[in-house]
Amino acid sequence: MNRIPRNVKIGIYMLVEKLLRWCISPRLRSTLLRLLGARIGKNVRIYEVRFINLINGFKNLAIEDDVHIGPGTMIDLTDKVTIKAKSTISPRVLILTHSDAGEDHKSEICKIYPRKAEEVVIGKSVWIGAGSIIQAGVEIGDRVAIGTGSVVTKDIPCDSLAYGVPAGVKEKLFSEREHISCAKN
Repeated sequence: MNRIPRNVKIGIYMLVEKLLRWCISPRLRSTLLRLLGARIGKNVRIYEVRFINLINGFKNLAIEDDVHIGPGTMIDLTDKVTIKAKSTISPRVLILTHSDAGEDHKSEICKIYPRKAEEVVIGKSVWIGAGSIIQAGVEIGDRVAIGTGSVVTKDIPCDSLAYGVPAGVKEKLFSEREHISCAKN
């Protein structure tokens, strides 16, 4: 079987991604992504989002039920991105799954900062404020609020309010009486 060269395949994915942005219906965009290999749950609304680094197409994207992704959001699909149920990604959030100082063109800085690609997991009932950045390898627990404009560089535990540059946990969102299990699903 004749294989499509890597650069042609990536070019096709990039063209499809641009066409997705022209889709005016957030629910139709979710359906189209599902047809393109992403795992998309029910009642998912994806506004005008930009997907980058489509080396593997859309298969690295998994979004559970009842998720809202606001306009202007950018999602890097070099590695996996999982957004669990009932989460809200506000406008202009950047989700990165890799860092690369220029490995393809042999930048010397790569000796200090080698390329890495790591999965990002966003838990259930998470709210990420507008303009925030989620870096590669981060896991955000369930029932977390991330403040507007934050830069999340490390894992955030369940039931937390986190904000800042870099983001840190500022307070717990539930008292001991209201505590909900943070068990892994």
